[in-house]
Parts: sequence; structure tokens; C-alpha cells
Amino acid sequence: MRNTAEEIHSPHRPSDSQATLASQVQRELSDVLKSAPFRASKQAQHLLQYIVDQSLAGHSERLKERVIGAEVFGRAADYDTNEDPIVRARAAEVRKRLAQYYVGEGSQVLVRIEISPGSYHATFLELEKSQTKELRVTDGEPMHLQAELRDTVEHENVARSIQPAASAKRMYSTRLFWISGVVLALGILGLCAYIASPNSLILQFWSPFLENSKPILIYTGANPVYMPSTDLIGRFKATHHVSELDTGGYEFLVPITENERLGADDLVEVKNEFVTVGDLSANVSVTSLLTGFKHSFDLRSAEDVTFGDLRQSPAILIGAFNNAWTLQMTGDLPFVFGSGLTIRDQGNKERQWRPLVSSENRVQVDYALVARLPHSKTGGALIAIAGITQSGTRAAAEIITSTQGIKDLLKSAPYGWQKKNLEFVLQTRVVNDIPTSPSVVAVRAW
Repeated sequence: MRNTAEEIHSPHRPSDSQATLASQVQRELSDVLKSAPFRASKQAQHLLQYIVDQSLAGHSERLKERVIGAEVFGRAADYDTNEDPIVRARAAEVRKRLAQYYVGEGSQVLVRIEISPGSYHATFLELEKSQTKELRVTDGEPMHLQAELRDTVEHENVARSIQPAASAKRMYSTRLFWISGVVLALGILGLCAYIASPNSLILQFWSPFLENSKPILIYTGANPVYMPSTDLIGRFKATHHVSELDTGGYEFLVPITENERLGADDLVEVKNEFVTVGDLSANVSVTSLLTGFKHSFDLRSAEDVTFGDLRQSPAILIGAFNNAWTLQMTGDLPFVFGSGLTIRDQGNKERQWRPLVSSENRVQVDYALVARLPHSKTGGALIAIAGITQSGTRAAAEIITSTQGIKDLLKSAPYGWQKKNLEFVLQTRVVNDIPTSPSVVAVRAW
């Protein structure tokens, strides 16, 4: 990993203000890496350190997914990012941990580090008492160039303030004319850039939710599980000599053999307490996106939601067969979840999709529904992000929260989709329980 100080000082000597800013960013980074959300994850620490260093140095070419995979995670230089999406997965985790940090320990910081969804570039926000200034390092432009520009502007502002009053009056009308022209030109350019920018697709896709000032309700289903009872664990330890030192105090599976008989008291039923890794990852992707848009949200799970709650604000439903509200809200759509872990086409009863599972009972191909409903049963906007298994849910969330993902998804959407209800069926390959980039296999709009 490169030395940030060397990158800033070469090939130009930065100004004192630029050096101060870089120092502030590095101090803030040090605090972030030592914070509770980050100190337990070395991979999250290394990735954030790398992104900040390269962003400060203006090395946009080193902030590509494949390059990051090679330099941070030790992958081969030509590895397949679809087969191994580790960078996307860890970047989503970093965004989640940053959001947690700035809600808690970092709520009073002077410089804030942000990584927008769909990007691996860091943005630095300098927080002052009366305003927030975005200190963005553009592609290929080291921070010291922006600092010099900022110093020049400040110098010109001081120079203008000591102009004689008469001269200022003579220049006022001319400046007003030019300023008006510049503002109009920038407005036109900004509108064109917005329409052409891939980021605008994310805004259009999520606009039914973002235009509502109420917190977005995010509801995740819970998974019922059976856990070994204390007596069963005790019997297993007594016969297999398992110590706390061997297990590290962690929960572990108690192997059940064909000859072993379990009694009614050997398993404990647990409801409304567990969510899958895929559902958790989907929550991270969605909340990171909403945090980037500076929109509030309300996380719910288990039995902590009613239909009345869904009617009060825009809602996002995560999970399928573990989420009764997803099944209910999508039950009369063109594509629905069916028995036997399937997604089926209501217009063609013979058309359905089901996961492909290996002989070791590991999912190799999964399917998911994304239902974007500006006009739902609740009377408001609703999105369902739901895989047949957890891998599909995770892949669906990733595609609708990234710039490239949204761009790929909407290639199959009809003209005027912004105002329509949309439903997509997605397919994703799964490698080592991690989904790859999904593809659209069916779409409906109405």
C-alpha cells in the first residue's frame, strides 16, 4: 500500500491548507479504523485504508474492482469479478460500518469519509458549525490541485472585498449579467449531465421513495430455527470431551448420527430472532444507499410491523419465504412465489424457476424477484427484494443499489417505466455461497 504523505507531496509541494486537510482526513481515518464497527474486521480496515489513500492521491485507475481485488485481497490480476465478487461484498460492508460509525462514535467529527454506492472512490466532507463543504477528489486529480484552486478562490474573494466602493458599483451590473449567463449555462449542462448520467437511473428508480419525506420502512423476515438444548450440548461434551478452549466459547453444531434418537426436550424452538446472512447483506446494501441519499429509514423485523405501518410510509420488504408480508404483497402480481421453493409465472402455469442445488445440498443457481411498485396494495410505494434462498435476496439487493446494476436491470424495462409498476425475475450463479452478478430472465410492467 502506498504512503499517502509521499503521494501528496509529489510531484508538487502542497499548500499549508492542503497539508492540513490531508492530515485531518488521515486523523479521521485512524479514528474510524479503531472504532467499534471496524476494529473487528481486518478486511474492512484494509479496504477502507486503500480507498482513502488512492482517493487522496487521485489514482482513479487503481480504484477499479479488479485492481482492488488484486491489491487488497490478493486475487490474480485477471480474476473473474463475476465469479468472485469479494470487492463488491466488502465495499458494501465498509459502507455499512461507516454508517454505523457516523451514527454513533463519529457523530461529532470535523471530516467525514463517504463511499457512494456503486463507486470505490472516497468523498471527504468537511463539517463546520454553519455549513458542510464537499471535498471531492476528481478522477486523476490529486488533492493538492484542488487545494490550490480553493486557495486561489479565497485569495480572489479577499481581493474583491477591498475594491473601492465606486469601482464595485460600476462592475456590479456587468458581473450580474455574466453570473446570470454562467448560472443558466451550468443549469443546462447540469440537466444534460443528469439525464445522461447513469446515476440518474438510480434516482429515477428510487424516486417514489426518496420524494417522500417520511422514513422508509425496511422490514426483514425472521427465520424459525431449532437449537440444541443445554442438556443435549452437555451430553455431547461429556462423551466427546469438547472443552471451552476447543470451541472458543462459540456456538457449534452438535452432530446427529443415524443411530441417535432425539427427545422432545433436545431441541429448542426459536422464533423471530434470526435472519440469514443474505438478508443481512441486503439490509446493508439498501441502508448504505439511503444513507448516501441522506434519507432516513426505520428497520423492522419479526412481528414488529402491521399493515397499518406499511400504509404510513414507503416500504421495502426483504426476503421471501421467511417474510409473510412479501408473500402477501406480491401474491397477485404477474410473478409469484409458489410451493416447493419456486417462482412461477401466473400467465403461464408451466413456466417456473427453482434453485439448482448440488449433491452436497449447496445452492449453485438461485432466483429472485424484484417488485418495484409505486402503486401497491398499501396505497404507497413498495419494493420487494426477495430471493428463493438467501443468495437470491443478496444478489437482488446488490443490483438495485449499484449504478451498473440498475443500468443492466433497466435495459429490459419498457418505455415510461418510471411511472409503472415493475417486476423482474433474476437469475444468479452462486459460488461458495456468494452470488455473482444476476441477469434478468423475465420482466413485467403495468
